[in-house]
Amino acid sequence: MSLQAVEKTETQNSEAVKLKKVKYSKLLIGLLAIAMYLILTNLPTPDGLSINGQKALALMVSAIIIWVFEVIPIGISAPLMVMLMGFLGIVPMKDAMSNFMIPTIFFIMSALIIATGFIGSGLGNRLSLIVSTIFGSKADKVLLSFMLSTALISTVLADIPTAVIFSGMAYTLLKKNNCTPGKSNFGKAMMIGIPIAAAIGGIGTPVGSGINILAISLLKDTANVNINFLQWTVIGFPMAIILTIAAWYIILKTFPPEFEKVKGLDDVALESKKLGSLSTYEKKFIAIFSITLLLWFTQPWNHLDAAVVAIITAAVFFLPGINLATWDDVKGKIGLDVLFLIGAANSIAMAIFNLKGAEWLANSVLGGISGASIIVLLLAVSAFGIFSHLIIPVATAVLAVVIPVLAVIATNIGVNPTLLVLPIAFTASCVFLLPLDPIPLVTYNYKYWKFWDMMKPGFFIALVWIVLLVIFMYFFYSIGYI
Repeated sequence: MSLQAVEKTETQNSEAVKLKKVKYSKLLIGLLAIAMYLILTNLPTPDGLSINGQKALALMVSAIIIWVFEVIPIGISAPLMVMLMGFLGIVPMKDAMSNFMIPTIFFIMSALIIATGFIGSGLGNRLSLIVSTIFGSKADKVLLSFMLSTALISTVLADIPTAVIFSGMAYTLLKKNNCTPGKSNFGKAMMIGIPIAAAIGGIGTPVGSGINILAISLLKDTANVNINFLQWTVIGFPMAIILTIAAWYIILKTFPPEFEKVKGLDDVALESKKLGSLSTYEKKFIAIFSITLLLWFTQPWNHLDAAVVAIITAAVFFLPGINLATWDDVKGKIGLDVLFLIGAANSIAMAIFNLKGAEWLANSVLGGISGASIIVLLLAVSAFGIFSHLIIPVATAVLAVVIPVLAVIATNIGVNPTLLVLPIAFTASCVFLLPLDPIPLVTYNYKYWKFWDMMKPGFFIALVWIVLLVIFMYFFYSIGYI
């Protein structure tokens, strides 16, 4: 046998051993998930928590373990968890299914179709040349260009469309540089950095995210305190920019690019000139998407659900004469695993919320802090806001439960409820520590990263977020702004 044949055989044997180890480790993790559910559900039920609420919390813990380590493909494990809620008697099956099939699923599906049309029209390539070189053509600076641009746009545009637009542009650039999905560090950094920047940018102004508007409304309803656009932005905007730069640095250190300079950016002017004037398809996309943005911006007046607008836009792309998308091209790019995961996470989280599990969790963690100093209060609230997403990965559920609790605590200790509510409102956008939210999942379907990849930088970004929040909130409190 030749030396090459021997080496090939050894390589194959080595890969087979590795594959076998992965299978066994996943089996052990799966058994751990089952054991966690059995242990948690057999513990004495705490006061203030129902048995079914305890089961729902235990199921979320088990589901997170299975999803993070992908013990079973997400496309199967996600609907399995929904079905288990009915089987285990946590909630009736019809309730589990109604909270699974939510408008957000169709919003994401439509957003993916819009992204496909954006790339296919050629507009993605054109805009990527402009955005990529704001700070130069070195890989680290290109990442910064994309993340800062994403964050800035996200302060006034919903996070998901922003992530869709910039990930489409990034994908064009990654293909030019032969960045292999799952292997390229630069690909991971870009496709993780963009949704993180979109989520962070969303805290910049009240219109940056629907979550912000919900928080403002809940504060008004529970404590009769108004926060106007300027009051929010003075705190939120500078914090969003600083946090985006910190996130860029952390992601860069976690996934150092495999090359120093990005190809295709040496002469942007020449490349742009080669593209010529806008093509018919680019003009069609701009016209249709401009109307879409207008409808999203004017939602308070037109009362059209964002998901309805998105799916109408996606449908228009297929019309004869428009031809911005074909079903054969699109169907392979709509990841059912992503859509199922969004629905399953929402279904379990809403079960926890409806069964008072979230209320019990908030009271257990925050109920005893009323006598603490302002800094300790801010640390506790900020940390809870960040890490509660590990158990309840749906921001609206967290806000709906925690804001009334904090309003009461603030009133009892004689401080402006805004001081404690704003940290929870800001941290509601920390959706990347456990990427089960639609924002990070926008780029998951490009296959450049796995769950664990986002959690690595996500943990350190979360810690920086807590520190920044405490500093900002205490500063504005000390000068009497809050």
